[in-house]
Amino acid sequence: MELNIRVTSGPHDGKQCAVLHAETFSVGRSSQSLLSLPDDRLMSREHFLVEFDPPLCHVKDLGSTNGTFVNDRRVDRVRLRDGDAISAGQSTFLVRLKMASSDGESSLECPGCGKRFSGDLSATMRPGEEAYALLCDQCNQRRLKFPTTAPDYLIEKRIGVGGMGEVYLARQLSTHQPVAIKMITTSDTAQEGAKNYFGREVRILRDLLMPSGGGHPNIVAFYDLFTYGGQFQLVMEYVPGKNALEWMNGLSAPLSVASVARIGFQLLSALHYAHGKGYVHRDVKPSNLLIMGPAHRPRVKLSDFGLAKNMQTNALYPTLTHLGDVGGSVGFISPDHIRSFHEAKEPADIYSAGTTLYYLLTKRYPFLGFDPHRYDAYTMILEHPPVPLRAHRPDTPEGFDRAIRKALEKNPDDRWKSAGEMAAAMRPYMDQTASAETGPV
Repeated sequence: MELNIRVTSGPHDGKQCAVLHAETFSVGRSSQSLLSLPDDRLMSREHFLVEFDPPLCHVKDLGSTNGTFVNDRRVDRVRLRDGDAISAGQSTFLVRLKMASSDGESSLECPGCGKRFSGDLSATMRPGEEAYALLCDQCNQRRLKFPTTAPDYLIEKRIGVGGMGEVYLARQLSTHQPVAIKMITTSDTAQEGAKNYFGREVRILRDLLMPSGGGHPNIVAFYDLFTYGGQFQLVMEYVPGKNALEWMNGLSAPLSVASVARIGFQLLSALHYAHGKGYVHRDVKPSNLLIMGPAHRPRVKLSDFGLAKNMQTNALYPTLTHLGDVGGSVGFISPDHIRSFHEAKEPADIYSAGTTLYYLLTKRYPFLGFDPHRYDAYTMILEHPPVPLRAHRPDTPEGFDRAIRKALEKNPDDRWKSAGEMAAAMRPYMDQTASAETGPV
């Protein structure tokens, strides 16, 4: 088996190296690198490592400043396949893996399951399906059980159903990475409106969530978008966690203040990042928080920016909500959200974050006797004062209670000035041993 890596663009275009046996080597500006690229000033001295152990080949980022990308996706370590494109610094590389077998059979492996092909590869081809020629029969059969998607993705199972469609766990064949594919369901009568909705969501995702643009560790990352078979499909980071409601209901004991504060800090940090880019989420609620890890140290990912609004360029987009409708979920929306859904700005997200944290700590809404299905639910949000947290959870530090009450003020001007400020207010309570006394809020 032979590995060849050739520079296809950048200051060292055309330079290449070939490896005929198992070897591990670095690529970077250093003269000690097997593939040395000293004139690429955006590349680290030792940028990435290639681990060639036939028949496997992996690339590993070495903590580079600007990252290593395979097929336009930033990676830490990933298996390489024939034809992959690596990007690092100002350079791009083409990976060629030439396989041979002494028994005359192909030593290629199915990218779906890793099984070695035997016999004539053309036998796996189906008329009009050349793109799937290198999937084995078993993986081809699995593919036919699910909705059609791009050839580079193999769906494994359905993992969710939402208001706009279904979400599937899939594997990207070129990188062997798990992803979530959100398939947008539309009707013929709503086709044009759905296109407008999708177009706006895609603009948001491109700017806000692309890992190559920095992204935020507490926001579900976006990888790709396309239409396939007339259906809109979004490819996103797969988060192996549960939404906050499911996660919380599966715990054997109520959440501690420290755990809720840790969730709040991460949620508010994500919102601060989004607000800094000019976006309001407008649908912050427990079911849009994906949580991983143990109860004492939860990790949070904020999902579904489908209702987000670009405050800087909102005139460019058609409205998505009919006059009189209110987006979001009733139990977690702000008074200003009710008064004017289309004018809801950052304070609306801060209010919803406060309500979400209140609910996670108490399993109750902030208002006495509140039911989101009651005829007077909106009136209670607009007029009734919230019940202090300490009435439900006497173990809540007074300062934490005040921090949540400030987020729930009726007047947006009386809430936290930014999500970042509220995130800072959560930090002192993230320690399990935090005392019930804190400074003023």
